Amino acid sequence: MKESFGDFEFDDARMTLSKGGRRLQLTRQAVDLLRLLLERHGEVVERAEIQQRLWPDRTVEFDHSVDVLINRLRSVLGDTRDNPQFIETVPKRGYRFIVPLRTSAANSKRRLRTLMMYTAVAILSAIAMMMLARTRYERLVPNQRPPAAAR
Repeated sequence: MKESFGDFEFDDARMTLSKGGRRLQLTRQAVDLLRLLLERHGEVVERAEIQQRLWPDRTVEFDHSVDVLINRLRSVLGDTRDNPQFIETVPKRGYRFIVPLRTSAANSKRRLRTLMMYTAVAILSAIAMMMLARTRYERLVPNQRPPAAAR
């Protein structure tokens, strides 16, 4: 999936960030952090969640490591802590990606196809469940028609 923000484009499939068609150099962890911030766009991403996502089973000096990583990412984006355009620091909690995202037309079509597929599956499942319920109901409840002779 490709998402654009400002003059940047992030390609999730290729794990690359580019500006004006030129690929920018980021470490794997910086890319993972950017991906997490983009996934949770507009929401506060807690420092503990960053630690769990980027260093799940390693013991590292986490506070220093995340600060260095945020600073590297901000440097590449041309962002600052004091006047953030992209990454806002939420004191004592975490970080929030604040710039609006633009999703490519191809991604919009893919999301629409996925939504249509899930909708079709849900409708077919509902029909199947109604048919199953009807067959079970007919077995449990005898036919309510009066005999022909009684009419």
